[in-house]
Amino acid sequence: SVELSSNLPTEGVSSARWRYGNSVVAYHDTGVTANNLFQGRVEFNNVSFSLTVRELTLQDSGDFQFISEANGQQRPTVTITLQVHEPISTKPKLVYNISEPDLNGSCTVYLECRAAPHRNTNYILTVGNQTHEGPKLHYHITTQDGDTTVTCNASNAVSEMSASETLRCKNSTDSLSNKGELPLVWILSAAGGCLLIIFIIIVVILCLCRRTWSGGSDSNELTVYADISDFSPEVDTSANSKVCSLYDTVNDNAGHGQQMPQTIYDKIQIERMRKASLSPYQEIS
Repeated sequence: SVELSSNLPTEGVSSARWRYGNSVVAYHDTGVTANNLFQGRVEFNNVSFSLTVRELTLQDSGDFQFISEANGQQRPTVTITLQVHEPISTKPKLVYNISEPDLNGSCTVYLECRAAPHRNTNYILTVGNQTHEGPKLHYHITTQDGDTTVTCNASNAVSEMSASETLRCKNSTDSLSNKGELPLVWILSAAGGCLLIIFIIIVVILCLCRRTWSGGSDSNELTVYADISDFSPEVDTSANSKVCSLYDTVNDNAGHGQQMPQTIYDKIQIERMRKASLSPYQEIS
């Protein structure tokens, strides 16, 4: 808030009023007007004739006038100019452009200080030990100067913010060599990611193969010696009985007068079996 005072004597005042622009804000005898521009934010002291405005905004900036009469005479009009400033809340941005070094090793630097749009903002640019007023500057630096610090300062009546950059006059090939470090980081990161993916794929394949091997060991695989017959011959306990071995006859129900196969490999078709061949290599079914 702000209190506006005319600093004039209060004795013998017969008429007094405060104006803002073309509208009356308050009268000495009736107080604050009903339709003033500061609804609910203005107070008038009818003893000291001071005017207090609260909760100021940027739109409250302007000229206030105190017009009064004392002892039947018009007194000089008191004009008070109110300037409301908004604090600078963000750091200014320093924009620069550096040219290539010329034959003498000198670079031209274009500087501009940018801050949020505030009224009555002052800018000061500092390059090395030299200070320049204003938001823009053309400056020259040489390759022998090395690193040069540039500072941008933005301020108003209630706040101040600054930003700095370090500049150097050099060839563009130097900057390109520095920028080349970034793609190298990308390449290394990509290679590491690929190795991780390959490792995960190998682990998954090994797990699948292990499950396949485990399942295969439980399968009911038959061998040539196991796949003979599912029948169980009755055991004959008589004296004439013979022990049936793997290569004994298969069909015990056939008559003794019939020619029977001698081994399990002879059981092809009994009805079509011919007489034993003289040569083991001439057996034809």
